[in-house]
Amino acid sequence: MTPAARRPTLPPAPWIDAMSLLSINLRHIRAFTAVAREGSFAGAAGSLGISQPALSQTIIQLEKTLGFAVFERTTRQVALTVNGEILLARAATLSQALDGFYADIRMLRQSLATEIRLGYLIGTGVEYFPEIFREFELKRPGSTIQLIEYDFNRPDAGLSDNSVDCAIIRPPIDVTGITVTNLATERCVVCLPDGHPLTKLESVRIEQILDEAFIAAPKAGVWRDYWLAGDHRDGNPANVVLEAATVDSELQAVATRKGISISAESTAKFYARPGVNFRPIVDMARCSIAIGYRSDSNPLVRDLVATAREVAHRLQS
Repeated sequence: MTPAARRPTLPPAPWIDAMSLLSINLRHIRAFTAVAREGSFAGAAGSLGISQPALSQTIIQLEKTLGFAVFERTTRQVALTVNGEILLARAATLSQALDGFYADIRMLRQSLATEIRLGYLIGTGVEYFPEIFREFELKRPGSTIQLIEYDFNRPDAGLSDNSVDCAIIRPPIDVTGITVTNLATERCVVCLPDGHPLTKLESVRIEQILDEAFIAAPKAGVWRDYWLAGDHRDGNPANVVLEAATVDSELQAVATRKGISISAESTAKFYARPGVNFRPIVDMARCSIAIGYRSDSNPLVRDLVATAREVAHRLQS
């Protein structure tokens, strides 16, 4: 007998009710392929995020519907039967096809989106918003942008938990899976109360402010460290005397002589008030205004990102 003749095949199934096979669904296929891949019910249950008894019951239902066993069970391991091996190849192909089908559905749903949830860090990029909105409405008539403001507790502006589709931020942020596109840069400034000795100068250097009492963002992390000039401290902690979650509360603390802070130059333009003096920091790198989004964002989000880049570039020229 030739090898081809010895190759096992699925048993003829005239005795299997064709209608009963229709009860086999994606849940059965996923369960079957997971057990085959893991070689155990415990491992497969963990990978699927379900209980082992529920998984076992699903496989029993599948085998009952098929009319033959797909696994040989021992006390130590689970192995595919001959028919199970044949079925696995077909199940894997089906699973891949279904994954593609669901991915196509997600893309179609995304293409029909008409609203964008745009997060933004308080005080960031506000000068660009009117023009971005106007141009985006021309590009995408009928679409809307829902603006969601975040304070200094959330410098990622909603990106970390998918609360928004994209966000105007000031890097750095500690969020994985996010594409960050710079829109503009500006100088960093120190915010000083009236009467502070450094107000007599036109500009300051980092070394002149490192030992000062600082107003800081509430949550520890890379963003707070950046605005405390952490890169310039050689590992020495800043003297943080007060925490503030908004620009207004930060500058109010400076005006009442609680401490000083570091901010962006646009803060001096849009949040100037009596009692606070702004001086550029000549040896601190320019800070960025950026838009963050996910690489698999829908076309509507990508159009907004492109619009934001165009507007920011034009207004800075």
